Amino acid sequence: NNNINNVGSFTDPSMLTLPKMSLHSHQKQYDSNQNDPRSPLAILIPTSAQPTDVLSARFSAWRNVIRAILVYLSETASIQDEIVRQQLRLSHAVQFPFFSIENQYQPVSNEDKSMQKFFLPLGSGSVQDLPTMLTKYHDNLASLASKSSKELTSEIIPRLEDLRRDLLVKIKEIKALQSDFKNSCNKELQQTKHLMKLFNESLKECKLGTPKSDPFLIKLQLEKQIKRQLVEENYLHEAFDNLQNSGAQLESVIVMEIQNGLTSYARILGKEAQVVFDSVISKLDSTILNKNTNLEWDSFILRNISNFVPPNLPMRRFKEISYSNQNDPFTFEVKSGFLEKRSKFLKSYSRGFYVLTPSFLHEFKTPDKHKFSTPLMSIPLVECTVTEHSKKTKSNSEQGKNKFILRTNSNGLIHRGHNWVFKVDSYDDMIEWFGNIKALSSLPNYDDKCKFVSKVAKLSKEKAKSNENTTESVTPQVTNEQHTRYDDVSSSNFPLNSIPKLDNLTITNTTSSIPETNDSQIQNRVPEFYIENVDSPRKSNQL
Repeated sequence: NNNINNVGSFTDPSMLTLPKMSLHSHQKQYDSNQNDPRSPLAILIPTSAQPTDVLSARFSAWRNVIRAILVYLSETASIQDEIVRQQLRLSHAVQFPFFSIENQYQPVSNEDKSMQKFFLPLGSGSVQDLPTMLTKYHDNLASLASKSSKELTSEIIPRLEDLRRDLLVKIKEIKALQSDFKNSCNKELQQTKHLMKLFNESLKECKLGTPKSDPFLIKLQLEKQIKRQLVEENYLHEAFDNLQNSGAQLESVIVMEIQNGLTSYARILGKEAQVVFDSVISKLDSTILNKNTNLEWDSFILRNISNFVPPNLPMRRFKEISYSNQNDPFTFEVKSGFLEKRSKFLKSYSRGFYVLTPSFLHEFKTPDKHKFSTPLMSIPLVECTVTEHSKKTKSNSEQGKNKFILRTNSNGLIHRGHNWVFKVDSYDDMIEWFGNIKALSSLPNYDDKCKFVSKVAKLSKEKAKSNENTTESVTPQVTNEQHTRYDDVSSSNFPLNSIPKLDNLTITNTTSSIPETNDSQIQNRVPEFYIENVDSPRKSNQL
């Protein structure tokens, strides 16, 4: 059978590109409130269904339909020369025990009743109407049967027999796909729920001012888990699409072949008198012969929506996912970039990528956000302060001469205070790092931090938009916008202008954070810094 051989294999990936069927009435069966496709905690496809078993049973039922048609046509061909005497025999050959016959027969056994449910009911103009029409024809028009047994036995019957044999092969292919529907969607969903809970708890802790973990990091883990869940879910979705598209195409071939056989049979009968036309041809032509090949399939999917995916249900994408507190200011990245950190025990600097969030300063190996979910070091801003930075002079305006000090507070006997020296490529960039860290470490509560982070984010967007519209190369310099940003910060809760000037400071030699450091050498190269230690009265230190 050429048509059925042209049907793609059920395991062929190209079946995924078949167009999906449209079921206009399907969405009415879904409660949008309980099945929000944007929610990461919703799975819109069945995860424990057995579609291969159901579909195998359906096509087995189709084989029984074809077998019943073959029995009927075979008997029809054998009695064409005995029209009157054999009409009763033909009437008995209409063997559809799983279909209803109007005013004559209803399926009795449980097996027949179960098979009948695969098809549209009697009177819908589909395949279940066929035995009723044939029975009436043989009872009322016994003497008008066509003597065309040769055409029946040489063309129509062999074609349907080939179709039935090929259909058995396709059923085996369907059963072999059972493993494709084994999935871990439920497991991934539970992991997503767990991370969602941790995410919300971390935000609550940050709002209370006692963060144990950074929502920024947990959000990275959560979004990575959501992507993993969607990969598993979409793999299962693709398996459903492959199975259903292949099944729909196969059933179209089956229905088309049945239509072809019945059309040929109707043409034979059309040679009879007008009575034959009125009793059989017109009825067949107005029902099963003119129905869409997907009529039975569409109805079958709607009646078995718990086992299959609606053809018009789209796959979910990560950008459509939304959840509570997704855009909370505490999950924002205030600033990021490369900094050079001075070693605790050596005079050298190590270069790393740093991300400043409203609660932490993180160090990562790489700026790739898909790889740096775990930082090398995290400094809570509530436990540190910055009080001084390099002055802008000709000596430090060059790259690598711009530094600031971050002081971590003493926390008992185990965790002692430490001065972190950071070197920045440009003076303007250093000022921005310094101002942001000072603001975030000085703001007293959650609301003030949110306002500051929102303001920084707005200024960053405006600056990025301005850079896109700039067509000329401009020499980097401190803009009025940057001065305004930190002037605003200074005038609110973290007075930068209250920092003493470096020119008139009394310099004393103290032990720096780097053991055995030759302070005189550093003094010749780096401007003097004023360091505030929150655990002791303010005093002047020199790098």
